[in-house]
Amino acid sequence: MARVRDPRITHETYAHVMPDAPGRLRALMDSVLTRETELSLPLEFEAVVQAA
Repeated sequence: MARVRDPRITHETYAHVMPDAPGRLRALMDSVLTRETELSLPLEFEAVVQAA
């Protein structure tokens, strides 16, 4: 099966699930860029590995 690497496919498929996401992202970025909120991300991510 071929992989599709077009983000529009994901947007067209799932955008209806979270219609307020663009506004929430905009509000978060505004608060981070104005330093009202500190954005902290994990330095490492744990990967889930399943035995084949």
